[in-house]
Amino acid sequence: MKNKANHSHAVIFDLDGTLIDTVEDIANSVNDVLIKFKYPTHSIDFYKENIGGGINDLIQKSLPKDHNVSTESYIESLDYFYKRHLNQNTKVYPYIYEILDLLKEKEIPIAIISNKRHPFTMESVDRFFSKYVDITIGSGDVFPLKPDPKSTQHVLSEFNAKANQSFFIGDTGYDIMTAKNADMLSLGVLWGMSDKQKLSSFDPDYLFEKPDDLFYFFQSKF
Repeated sequence: MKNKANHSHAVIFDLDGTLIDTVEDIANSVNDVLIKFKYPTHSIDFYKENIGGGINDLIQKSLPKDHNVSTESYIESLDYFYKRHLNQNTKVYPYIYEILDLLKEKEIPIAIISNKRHPFTMESVDRFFSKYVDITIGSGDVFPLKPDPKSTQHVLSEFNAKANQSFFIGDTGYDIMTAKNADMLSLGVLWGMSDKQKLSSFDPDYLFEKPDDLFYFFQSKF
């Protein structure tokens, strides 16, 4: 954490599919593992539908039902390939820097909470968003994965922020459920992994088609 803020508002972002487009790097990494073990690979659309629940969840969904690979072997191989592919084709979505600049100008504390492994999360945040983000939390041994609210509650406590005046932004049901479990306002975005029908089923407080819509929303709020 860069500094302990003291503000009634806070903004927490998911990372993959919300701030950055990482699906190609993730797909290439998992497909390389599947090729290594001589299993069929999957399309980009498959990964868009199945990313978000953490590495173990993605493993179970990617492997064929009759696989004979241990989860540990798969994770070890995936770590190796993801280190090679990390941030190779990753792109920051349009208007994201404008959104972050606006929040910083208004002195709104910013956090990122991801179900991606913490070292990989940190590497992406350090590369793209180091000057903006006050707290970064990826998956590891400290907090349970989203939608468990413990990591979010920790961030709100560190910021001295009020949950019902703070925003959690993400592109999957895991993010919307996290916001609801933490009594935060939930903002769903449709430029990532979920389509409108799927994300709407989690009943977010707000739903945004394009990043510039989110920019104008925050401009009106702050």
